[in-house]
Amino acid sequence: MAIYLDNNVGLKIATVDLSAYVTSITLTQTFDEVETTAMSTSSSASHTFAKGLESSTLAVDFLNDWAASQVQATLQAAYGTTVTALIVPTKGATTTISATNPLFTVSILVNNLTPVGAPGTPGDYARSSMTFTCNSAVTYATTGTW
Repeated sequence: MAIYLDNNVGLKIATVDLSAYVTSITLTQTFDEVETTAMSTSSSASHTFAKGLESSTLAVDFLNDWAASQVQATLQAAYGTTVTALIVPTKGATTTISATNPLFTVSILVNNLTPVGAPGTPGDYARSSMTFTCNSAVTYATTGTW
């Protein structure tokens, strides 16, 4: 069994590599469950369901940085729009996409920002926690370019 240390996940939002600022990331793939129960269903003792539309989310905790082309500048420019997010489990100096390091691609709606104010005490790093709604199905690839 291959197990990896989850400390080098790569994240690009709108082509900007924000990986150095990510402290936590969770891509949750879900879809609507559409009920298909009918009177003629062979299993009349239970409901039946089919896969509906995908409704995934991307939750990210960032260390804030207001420099040009960094976290807050990238997110402020994308606020209210849909942009592409790329995620890889392990980012390196030269990131190779493979079966053991797949590329996840999704369009996200940047529908919320937390530019100032995160739980903490004086002396803590400035942080933001955001959850983005996915506006497309998540694609999974074992080849491609990071």
